[in-house]
Amino acid sequence: MTWMIRLAFVLSLLAPSAGALAQERITLLPHESEGYGITSVLPDGWTDAGQGIFTRQRSDDDPTVIAQQSAPFAAEDVLASLLPQLSLTEAPESVGTRQEGALLWTLYQVDVSIGTIVLAVDLALAEQDATTYIVLLQTTPDEYDELHGTVFLPVLDAFAPLVVEQETVPYDVEAVTFANGDVTLAGTLTLPPTEGPHPAIVLVSGSGPQDRDETLGGGIAIRPFRLLADALTRAGVAVLRYDDRGVGDSTGTFATATTQDFASDADTAIRYLLIREEIDAGQIGVLGHSEGGLVAAILGARNPDLDFIISLAGPGVNGRDVLLLQNERILEAEDATPEQIAAQRAFIEEAITLLDDPAALEALVFRHTLEQAEALPEAERAGLGDLEQYARVVAEQALSQFGAAWFASFLAYDPAADWAQTTVPVLAIFGGKDVQVDAEQNAPAMERALAEAGNDDVEIIVLPNANHLFQEADTGGLTEYTTLPAAFTPDLVPTIVGWLQGQGFIAGSPAATPVSATPIP
Repeated sequence: MTWMIRLAFVLSLLAPSAGALAQERITLLPHESEGYGITSVLPDGWTDAGQGIFTRQRSDDDPTVIAQQSAPFAAEDVLASLLPQLSLTEAPESVGTRQEGALLWTLYQVDVSIGTIVLAVDLALAEQDATTYIVLLQTTPDEYDELHGTVFLPVLDAFAPLVVEQETVPYDVEAVTFANGDVTLAGTLTLPPTEGPHPAIVLVSGSGPQDRDETLGGGIAIRPFRLLADALTRAGVAVLRYDDRGVGDSTGTFATATTQDFASDADTAIRYLLIREEIDAGQIGVLGHSEGGLVAAILGARNPDLDFIISLAGPGVNGRDVLLLQNERILEAEDATPEQIAAQRAFIEEAITLLDDPAALEALVFRHTLEQAEALPEAERAGLGDLEQYARVVAEQALSQFGAAWFASFLAYDPAADWAQTTVPVLAIFGGKDVQVDAEQNAPAMERALAEAGNDDVEIIVLPNANHLFQEADTGGLTEYTTLPAAFTPDLVPTIVGWLQGQGFIAGSPAATPVSATPIP
């Protein structure tokens, strides 16, 4: 759940030295990225710079890079996110299509000016199964023709979605669909092999368009919901997880949905489980991660069929307060100066007051972005091209983000009111190094609200070294997510399973609170 304004694609534009560099023979080698779910080829010897970007690095100022990524967004949205880095204010015209391999690519060619330097950029986008695949080649104009033919086109032809063999598991796995009005939600139901009826948990994802596994790609993929579903099903709990509306195999439109819509979807998932004979209708819970914790609060207050709640990094305070502290914590993890942090907070505070004045809001974002860009080191500043044009495009994009119905509803919603009406058993777990939903801000607030409900069946725990995804973290910063092992901190699953055992939802002796976890008094 990230509300800090960020670009979806990061590309470093380096100014090249004068004169063409002689071409050497290029050998392409197989390349596979589980994080982005792709298989393709890469030039031998090019350096992995992270986030699917590979640099040639013939010299310190060699600007030649190729990027290969995927994103769970429509192609037009991906293209829009790239415009600031391409020094464009509107989407370029396509120069054609290509399908020599597994995907149909839409091709673009853009010349990017950085001061007196011009770079040639090849861009290809292919959309399939609610995912957009991205290939981008950047080089100098005098090398463009050669690299277009020897690198860019062969990469497109070899590029394909990665097919991962499914491991054999000791439980039943079923593809399911259920309808919420005109929205059809598609998901996976895993059922323990023992005789039912089984207790069941609905997994509800965090903010942003998420697939049923809540996949976070980029180098190393972590799929929190797949890990949770596997562990909990092995422990004797049926688990239902599903693609968000408008994502993967689910229909509907994600961009116009609010947290209340996502709560309605989760409510429908519970009603679906109620009609399944394999499920114990008196033992149905919801596990919400991040914004999914807000959904859990809404259902806890209003759904009489809900029997327990597990909240992972779920907010206990209103969205405005979460957003302000989140921006501070993210910047702290990136070693920002106190002045930079204060400036960002002041910007967010002022932006929130201008949501009803789009012109003033756009002007504010423009000024703030321009000030940030002008303060960058010279090399990074040069990579943005015309700074005013860059700031103008960012401002236009931010305006659509700030103007979304979801953003306004998120700022206004205070989950404390719903937690204060939640009387079912609650387990809330926070990460001590979570920079997105700060434990010190949210855990006590949630505890106070649940106490107001007279709910004494509450356990709130902080795992000191866990980040927002409950990985064992160093700083907790966003850039760590895809560099850390794609696994949970060792205490997370035992804490959940032990609590379920203690509540009598699954068999076994309740586990003691792990020694490295910190219960909230």
